[in-house]
Amino acid sequence: MAKRAEEVAGEEKKEKKGFSLKSILLILVLAMVGFMGYNFLKQSGFLAPKEDAPRKVRAKEPIIYTFEGNFLVNLADKDNLRYLKAVISVALTNQRAEDELRKKSVEIRDAIIMILSAQTSEDLATPEGKERLKRLIAERINGMLTQGEVESVYFLDFVMQ
Repeated sequence: MAKRAEEVAGEEKKEKKGFSLKSILLILVLAMVGFMGYNFLKQSGFLAPKEDAPRKVRAKEPIIYTFEGNFLVNLADKDNLRYLKAVISVALTNQRAEDELRKKSVEIRDAIIMILSAQTSEDLATPEGKERLKRLIAERINGMLTQGEVESVYFLDFVMQ
């Protein structure tokens, strides 16, 4: 009978070892299935981030184009012969706009010269006048572009004499 008790105890130990191995395998399989399910839901968009969560948005940098050379024009002053020398850059929305601007550079440069030469020294003497001139240049160029637009105009050099 003692031998029978030892056999029963040995079988219980075997069952415990077998049961613990089965439980570990079951836990591993469930963990893998859970992980794969989570990744599937996340990639499919069902687990979208909360709207309150701050998003890291990288601001798209504009493309800066600087016109070759400077713009040298006589101003529209009637009493005195005055001139303006300016170096101008523009910020464009995309690469296609820059490509188009390069192709139309002769026409755009002519349009800028016409705008500059229509100004008087009095018009350009104030910061507000210079800002108005930037808006005029941007509007004129944007009227000529179809693949993007000018976001800003920059004066790199601006001398009146």
